[in-house]
Amino acid sequence: MLFVVVGIWAGTLEAGVEEPTALFPAYDPVTAKYGYVDAAGNMVVRPQFTEAHPFSEGLAAVTREGTWGYLDQRGELVVPLRFDRAEDFADGLASVGLASHDGYIDPTGKLVIWPAPPGAQPFSDGLAAVLPPVTDSFLWGYIDQTGSLAVPAISLSAGEFADGLVPVVVKDDDGEIRAGYVDSAGAMAVPATFLVAEPFSEGLAAVRSNDRSAQDWGYVDTSGAFVIEARFWDARSFTEGLAAVKIGNDKSPPGYGYIDKSGAVVVPPRFWDAGPFSQGLAAVQPLAGSGDYRWGYIDREGALVIAAQFCKAGPFLAGGLAEVTLDRAGTEHAYIDKAGNVIYQWETPVE
Repeated sequence: MLFVVVGIWAGTLEAGVEEPTALFPAYDPVTAKYGYVDAAGNMVVRPQFTEAHPFSEGLAAVTREGTWGYLDQRGELVVPLRFDRAEDFADGLASVGLASHDGYIDPTGKLVIWPAPPGAQPFSDGLAAVLPPVTDSFLWGYIDQTGSLAVPAISLSAGEFADGLVPVVVKDDDGEIRAGYVDSAGAMAVPATFLVAEPFSEGLAAVRSNDRSAQDWGYVDTSGAFVIEARFWDARSFTEGLAAVKIGNDKSPPGYGYIDKSGAVVVPPRFWDAGPFSQGLAAVQPLAGSGDYRWGYIDREGALVIAAQFCKAGPFLAGGLAEVTLDRAGTEHAYIDKAGNVIYQWETPVE
């Protein structure tokens, strides 16, 4: 096993680093702690945390022995370790837990919604899912950034707003579970007629129609109209103008490929599974022999530009690195660049 640990630690941030740069959480097997590496694999924030999240909106949640705070991109602990739980920042606020209460803080650590109703999901489009007190049911509603209830308790599951709508799951008059979309005022903007409704992304949402056929996934716009007919075995969200879909027919087994927003297949279905595009690349599992489910990466034309060799493969992040898992046990990890080069590699203890 190769461990690449480069850099001279001086205080919290490596000496000579003056401007914020893309940082990635990474485990150091020598100290058995997490720190942060830069895009070159240099450990620029010294290993000192028992858990470390990726950066979101310039801050990263970190913990020492179960007490959480937030680190900035210069390696400074700008929100002290004081919380029992800490989630990533979204829309300028982060969900935290303290002394059996949920709430939200701003980037300075100030409690801006405290306490919040239970659940306290991340904000999106200025609204966050919570579980308001309801005497006869367990339903999710949405609060705004003042803590006021903007969407009454309505859904059996929590979702994220995008394009002014959020998917909700409700029971119809016959007691059947159905999915639709409500707007930021709580009005049912798209009737709950679908079996499954995913969040909107790039103006379209993947939905599963109610015809109960094998190929019943398609895409709707914010009016609820199908703009890509339901003809897929499965459908994922659009990113960078493309979406992974599962396609099959009588002549070939189902596989994942990619479509554009017109519904045209631009990458043929030749993968066991397929992830979203990010930084121009997508993680895929090429259809191979039985038992061969290794992951690699394709470009927008469908060319396999990083060979299938990983047990797991995450999306490329801002800064140009992706985290991959090298073994089936899930203990050997690495960051790779867009050429497939290993930038930093580590092994975590078996849990």
